[in-house]
Order: sequence, then C-alpha cells, then structure tokens
Amino acid sequence: MANGVIGLYIDTQEQLNDFIARCSKADFITVDTEFLREKTYYPKLCLIQIATSEVEAIIDPLGDLDIKALAPIFSDPAITKVFHAGDQDRSILYNALGVIVRPLFDTQRAVMLLGLPQQMSLSSIVKRFCDVNLKKSESFSDWSQRPLTDKQLSYALDDVHYLPEIYKRIVDDLKQAGRLEWFLEDVRSFEEIESYEQDKYDVWKRLKGISSIKGRSLAVVREVAAWRETAAQKRDLPRKWILSDEFLVEAARKLPRSTDELYEIRGMKERLNERLSAELIEAVAKGKATPESEWPQREQPVITGFGAAATIDMLSALLHHRSHQLEIASTYLTNHDELVRLAAGQRKGLAILKGWRKQLLGVELLALLDGGISLSVRNRELVVTHNCADTAL
Repeated sequence: MANGVIGLYIDTQEQLNDFIARCSKADFITVDTEFLREKTYYPKLCLIQIATSEVEAIIDPLGDLDIKALAPIFSDPAITKVFHAGDQDRSILYNALGVIVRPLFDTQRAVMLLGLPQQMSLSSIVKRFCDVNLKKSESFSDWSQRPLTDKQLSYALDDVHYLPEIYKRIVDDLKQAGRLEWFLEDVRSFEEIESYEQDKYDVWKRLKGISSIKGRSLAVVREVAAWRETAAQKRDLPRKWILSDEFLVEAARKLPRSTDELYEIRGMKERLNERLSAELIEAVAKGKATPESEWPQREQPVITGFGAAATIDMLSALLHHRSHQLEIASTYLTNHDELVRLAAGQRKGLAILKGWRKQLLGVELLALLDGGISLSVRNRELVVTHNCADTAL
C-alpha cells in the first residue's frame, strides 16, 4: 500500500491472531465493514477492514477463523475505534463480537464541530483532508462472493486507508478550537448498551401513516409492530417481507377478529400465510385489550397557529445565526424537533439544554422565548439584542 503501510488479507486464525497482536499496541484503529442485508433481518457481515498508522488489513469473517478474537481490541479502553458514519458498523460488530465498541470516534460527526456539513461522505472528507479522489465503483458489490476481485479489495481498504491521517488532523483541529472535550462528551452516549439494543415496543414510532391514529388503535399499532419485529427476527427476514408498514397500519384501523376479516383487507391474503395471519390476529387482540392507562402517547408536542410557527421560525433564525458565527453545523447543535418542543414549553430531556450546548446556545434560546432577546435585521444581517443590557451581538 501507499505511504509504506502494509496491507494484509486475513482469512485464517493464525493471521488474525498475529494482526490482533499488532493492533493491541496502537493508540487507535480505524474501522469499516462490508455487509449485505437486502434479504435478511440481521446483516450478513462479509468483511472487516482495520487500519493503524503502520498496518491495515481486510479480515474475512467468511474464512476459517473466529472473529470473536477481535472482541478484546474493540472493548479495550486504551484503543480508540475510529469510524466514518459508523452507526451500522458498530451495531453489526456488537452482534458479531458480543461487546460494546468503545471508546469511539466518528469522523463524520466530528467535522460538524469544525463547521463542515452534516452527513459528509467519506469521499468528501478524504478529498478535503488528503486531496484524494476515492473511486466508488464497487458500492453495490456482492461482498459475499469469493474470491473478491482486486477492485473490491482496493475499494474496501480505501475505506480505512486514509482515516488514520484524517483522524489525527481532526483531533488536532478540535483541540485547537477547544472543542475536543465537547465531542468526546457527545460520543459517550453511543458507548452505552441502550444505543445498541432496541425495544421492539418502540418500533411503532417509526411507522409511516400513523399520524391520524390515536387511542386504542395506537395500542394495536404498537402491538402489531412488535409482532412483526419478532417474526422478522425469528425468520431472519426483512421486516417488509413479513408485512409492509401500510398493511400493519391498515390492520390496526380495521381491527380484524378472524382470518376472514383480516383477508377483507385487499392484498392481505396474498402476503400472509395461515400461521402469520393467526399471529397477526392475536397481536391485534392483545393490542385491543390494552388498558387505557397503558395506551401509547405521542412524544411530539402539538402546537398550532401562526404564532407558534413564527416562534419556531425565530428560534431557527437564532440557531442558524449562531451556527454560522461559531462555525458549527446547526444540526449538531440541535434540530427542528427540539425547537418545536422548546416552543411548546418543554424544558426537560432536550440536548440543547444540557452541557456545552446549553451554555453556547440553549440559554439564548430560552431568553428569546422569555423576551430577554430581540431579533432584527440591519444591513441584511441578523442582529441579536439582549434587551436587559440593550447590547447588540
């Protein structure tokens, strides 16, 4: 490989053990994975790419080796694990290795504290920090095929090859800006078990088409969504292969008590076999029997009217103004949902009212809501005036 870095392809236990010994001496490793999940509930891990400043490797989980040997490296508190947009990678590794991946560093998140855009792609970051154009011709490869082509191997290694240098530069830039501790404080939440394990009874919150459903029917939605999650896990099939969101929601609306009533929903009979149909009807009945005191409640506060919309717009204006001044991506500071909650009077459980975010912006947002701050436009620029001191900022 370039820059004197040694590249390896590992598909035996002896090779893996030797590589682990080398990684154990590093302060950090950069990590990526390749996987397939189009036909399964659980992603099929096909490759693990790891790099340090001296060595990099493609590890083949489909080879003759036990990848759980990597667990001590991925849980070692002395070795930082560096990803780019690594949420899926971390989840897959958690399931494959049986350990929480920590400590963490994610370059996509970190650059947002340096004023770069949210969700910046790896190719964009490599171009920005290394002035190299990555080739992305293998994005849709079948990573389960063996042998892998030279193009696939090169593509896979590129995903970690440049990250050691990028990681070092980002850390230096964050230190210089006085923001490294802010970032490390944020990523600690991703090192907790709650970020890896999902409660099946929370899946309903992400369903499409439930905005008009309420009360008992919402309890049914929660139950049938949990049923589908369990059914998909047992069969290792994608959720939508069990039943799509649209059919789940329609079942919650119709509340079928029998197979005949279930099949009155157009297309349902063709999608569910007899066993799954019976399970769905049972889930509907369980949801209907939920006591009113246990019905799910929507977390999103409801605020209506022009005044409410104008308030949110003013909060958003202050957010973007400070984001530009501070050179921090606005979405890293807070999001629209939190602004809505602030406007609705909520003060608990909001990231913008905790830690460094509160000191940097949260206090000002509260002051704006309480009349302590005024916004105006002067020479096409937003002006923030603290009314108590009559000082424009």
